[in-house]
Amino acid sequence: MLNPNVKVSQTTELSGQQETRKKDRAGTFSQEEIRTRAYQIYEFRNRNGNLADQDWSQAEAELMELLHAK
Repeated sequence: MLNPNVKVSQTTELSGQQETRKKDRAGTFSQEEIRTRAYQIYEFRNRNGNLADQDWSQAEAELMELLHAK
C-alpha cells in the first residue's frame, strides 16, 4: 500500500548529483532504489522500531506497484 504522504522519486540524489533509475534485466528496481525507499519508510515512522525487513518488503511492494501501474 502506498503512503500518500511520502513521495517516491525516480532519481536518487548522491553527493549533489542525480543518478537515473536503474533496472536489472527482469525489470525490477535496483537494490539502491529499494534501500532508498525503505529508508524513507523508516524516517516516516520517525525512526521508531527495528523493522528493517518489514520496511524492505514494503518498499519492494510499493515500487513494484508503481511499476505495474504504468
